[in-house]
Amino acid sequence: MRRLGALLRTARAVFENPDLGRMQVSWTAMSFATWGFAIALGVYAFDLGGSIAVGVVAAIRLLPGVFATPFAGVLGDRHSRRLVLLACTAATAVVLGLAGAAAALDAPAAIVYVLAGLFTVVSSPYIPAEGAIFPTLARTPQELSAANVAHGVADNLGFLLGAVASGFLLVASGPAVVFGLTAAASATAALVIAGVRQDSRPEYAGSEAASGILAEITLGVRSILSEQGLRLAASAVVLISVFEGAADVLVVTVALQLLDLGRGSVGFLNALWGLGAVASSAVLVSMIDRGRLTVALTLGCMLTGIATALTGAWAVPVVAYVAWLGIGAGFNLTDVAARTLLQRLGSDEVLGRVMGTLETARVAAMALGSILVPVALALFGVRGALFALAAMLPLFAILRSSALRSFEIGAPVSEQGYALLRGDPIFEPLPMATVERLTHGLLTLTAVPGEEVITEGERGDHFYLIESGEVEVSENGEFRCLQGPGESFGEVALLRDVPRTATVRARTQTVLMALEREHFIGAVTGHDRSHEAARATAEERRPTGASAP
Repeated sequence: MRRLGALLRTARAVFENPDLGRMQVSWTAMSFATWGFAIALGVYAFDLGGSIAVGVVAAIRLLPGVFATPFAGVLGDRHSRRLVLLACTAATAVVLGLAGAAAALDAPAAIVYVLAGLFTVVSSPYIPAEGAIFPTLARTPQELSAANVAHGVADNLGFLLGAVASGFLLVASGPAVVFGLTAAASATAALVIAGVRQDSRPEYAGSEAASGILAEITLGVRSILSEQGLRLAASAVVLISVFEGAADVLVVTVALQLLDLGRGSVGFLNALWGLGAVASSAVLVSMIDRGRLTVALTLGCMLTGIATALTGAWAVPVVAYVAWLGIGAGFNLTDVAARTLLQRLGSDEVLGRVMGTLETARVAAMALGSILVPVALALFGVRGALFALAAMLPLFAILRSSALRSFEIGAPVSEQGYALLRGDPIFEPLPMATVERLTHGLLTLTAVPGEEVITEGERGDHFYLIESGEVEVSENGEFRCLQGPGESFGEVALLRDVPRTATVRARTQTVLMALEREHFIGAVTGHDRSHEAARATAEERRPTGASAP
């Protein structure tokens, strides 16, 4: 009950931010559409060509995303992410509607298969744009973590509803009706996204846009390869995607061949996956509250592997249903933890491309998983394929355990301190994880009226943010300006390693947050855009008559 209460509190906190709440509703509808279509498409293909056809059609559905998603990631970094989301949900509704019409009219199967590939192309901008917009909509790191837990619930709720609906509709009618229902769900997602507030992308001096589209696309790849944390999170995403692609094919074979159940059981097994994922969200909330993000990722890998092996060891319907419940729980823990790590460690200016790169890798990995299943079935049989799949994620967790531990979130940060840093132009471009770390290092100080916070000519050891009150800035004894809540000072001496260039005195009772020199310099000079913003601020505050550096 305590964990359920924590989950409900998390959901309430997310929906108190209206835009994050709308994003959850939209993703529930898109998840319903994606998985309802995938399940019905698998049955449609099985009816025409058996297990091999299911694997081939899954690859046809997924592989176009490998080529489309890199461009989709650029769209999310160069244009309004809300507009990108709105366009792709509307286009997805049209494509799914056409697939439903083609299936209902008994059009050649090739038309449905082509539309399945087109579905992946038009929906490919959604995940990069959504992943990149979340950190800008969240007001604190805690709210981002909560939003990702809620996103996992929304994802799996949509999956659960899509699986149940497709299970019943496949028995009562056929794939065409399911395709039509998923088109309606995508249209609903578009209507919800329309209510999210308009966003705009910042313009950066010296932007790499001039370098051409290839440089734009590969920037996401370069960011991942150059940063250890992103590489680790990316590895987890790729592996769980291989697992997901393989499981999407295997579930059909397990239900219809190994267990000899009716085709509606494909939807019901998938529904158990969704139910397990939703149930595991309560555990995930508890872990994130304690800063145990990578523990959640490791636990998810182990649980997923054990549950998959259980299906191969004891092939009876009740065990398979319990196992798929466990697979859903473990997969959700791993997926949400990896997604949150990516968002915390990536810089906003390239986060769309990072997410786009990972979505490309994810789609390719899912396609690889779906292609490997027919091979594994031919070589090892259904049980052997299940055992091979079961070993993958636990091996990753064991081999990378020490690296994973180094990226724990840690204790929740001060909301006020984080907001002050995030709202300052110098720190705005930094990855969320860097701002979190700086927030932990903030010192709270109080200055009484008339007290000098910094004195012209002295050595500078701190950067200051004003939480409340007002300060007066003077240069050579002459008044220069007033500063109030949300503003900052002290960067000139730190960046240029010179004595203080002005005196700052409290005019009222003033509460300040101070950041030590080494923390400031290490964070700002280690990030190009942050350093650029800091230099611009320092130049604006250059002492009268001083020459530019």
